[in-house]
Amino acid sequence: MTLIGAAAALAAVPAEAQELDRAAPLIEAPQEFAPTPIRIGAGTLGLGLDARGEYIDNLYSLPDNEIDDFRFTLVPRATFVIDQQRLRLATRAQATVRRHADNQTENSVAALADLDGAWRLSQADTFSFGLRANRAVEDRGEPESLTDPAVSPRKYNLFSGNLGYRRQAGRTLLSARLGMQRTDAVRKSDRERDSRQWSAQARFGVRASGTATVFVDGFVTTRDFDLRQDVSGVNRDSRTIGARGGFIIDPGGLIRGEAAIGLFRFNPDDPTLNSRTGVSASASLIYQPRERTAFTLDAFHGDVATVRTGAQSRTDTRVAFGIQQEARHNLRLQAGVIYRRTRFIGNGQRERTFGGIAEVEYLLNRRMAVALQGRLANRDGTDPADDSHRRSIGLELRFQY
Repeated sequence: MTLIGAAAALAAVPAEAQELDRAAPLIEAPQEFAPTPIRIGAGTLGLGLDARGEYIDNLYSLPDNEIDDFRFTLVPRATFVIDQQRLRLATRAQATVRRHADNQTENSVAALADLDGAWRLSQADTFSFGLRANRAVEDRGEPESLTDPAVSPRKYNLFSGNLGYRRQAGRTLLSARLGMQRTDAVRKSDRERDSRQWSAQARFGVRASGTATVFVDGFVTTRDFDLRQDVSGVNRDSRTIGARGGFIIDPGGLIRGEAAIGLFRFNPDDPTLNSRTGVSASASLIYQPRERTAFTLDAFHGDVATVRTGAQSRTDTRVAFGIQQEARHNLRLQAGVIYRRTRFIGNGQRERTFGGIAEVEYLLNRRMAVALQGRLANRDGTDPADDSHRRSIGLELRFQY
């Protein structure tokens, strides 16, 4: 079950993958190039390894005096899935190892492990859960990230879990979800970022046609930082509540996915800060006019947490358009453009980022592929120190079993 409403109250945690990364393939590979997972008992095991070498012209996303470098990235991963009539379990383990030719302080190892499950209590009722542990490394191009070459990027330990219930009986949809996330910065100097976040969401929907459901939902998110005050003396604990209406198209034909829009109310615990109301919106839609062509739209606007000095809160807008095309039976193309706007409430600062990505992937066989990828991102802000231009080009080998 997709619950995009929860995105309306996301905390500003480090990105697990760059926004300018390749999208998950939507077009299935021809049978002769499809991977064949290993069958073990009632489950299937999938193994993969990506090895990428790339050149980056502005490693630290600096406004001037850019520093370039060559980076090698290795991403081993494994998945195990059990999918039975009433029970589905999926677990994943993955690491991201980065090494740089000149700037070894940027070397890092990120890792994650997660487990998702769904128990079909009946034809109409499903109970779901998820657990996740992640060692995340801050990306230099993200808002509020470090850009000082003398200091290595921040690292975080993230732990999260969720419980969900869904009932689809006749034309009626009822669902609820509870979530928790713990953020722990590895360095003591970043302790003011340590926090807990609790979230809850409830949804009611009615099927309007064979594939379309309209819904309303409500959500609440509570953020609790470990330190009572940040370096500027502000208590950043808060509660955000909101409600939205939207639609789901599932199963879809030409179009599938969901979108919603509504309002949120941000209520800080600090009595010196003002509450405020804003628009909450998100969308995740796929338009597939032909079997081998797909267009995607992912968008978000809403409140996120911030630790920037002088800022009371932060509002983000993110929009990404993408296209995927199978040019030949073993040649796949994809491209995307991204716009992101960040507004810091209280200090008047703003940032805008325009980015793009393009990739050509050639499938050698069902086990191996090679890809050429290029990325660019231009960021400008009210603070000249936030301006940057960043480009990269890389070659990647992909193995899968």
